[in-house]
Amino acid sequence: MSPPWWVWPAFLLLLGVSSFAAALILEPRPDEFCYIAGMKFGDECAFTVVSGLPCPQCGMTRAFAWGARGHLIKAWLYNPGGIALFLWMQAGAIVGAARLYRRDPKSVRLPHQVLFGWTLLWLIGLYTVPWLLRIGAGVNPLP
Repeated sequence: MSPPWWVWPAFLLLLGVSSFAAALILEPRPDEFCYIAGMKFGDECAFTVVSGLPCPQCGMTRAFAWGARGHLIKAWLYNPGGIALFLWMQAGAIVGAARLYRRDPKSVRLPHQVLFGWTLLWLIGLYTVPWLLRIGAGVNPLP
């Protein structure tokens, strides 16, 4: 038995809205950390502490927080993969909302080749390459 048609579009909408709301709750501050209600959120990442290297996710939380505020360039500098993922989640929310509104689970579809290509671009070009540049070339805008 398959789930009702509206489950996936509702999930896309909920994921986009909740990620946007969570990013707005985070308050980026000049000390390079994010805060929630005045309390510091997180600490230095365990990967960085153990290895001495920046991890691939370094800056992703701040990229989400700045992206939700419309500061896309600042978000990009923190983590290109992070802001791309955040914007992709927001696009998914729009698709989910359109499908729910139209009551058509197949409206606003992209060919699977586009989705596959985007996934490869994100994984390799926006996530892995910047991380390798941080490690190998010392290109690291993070503190």
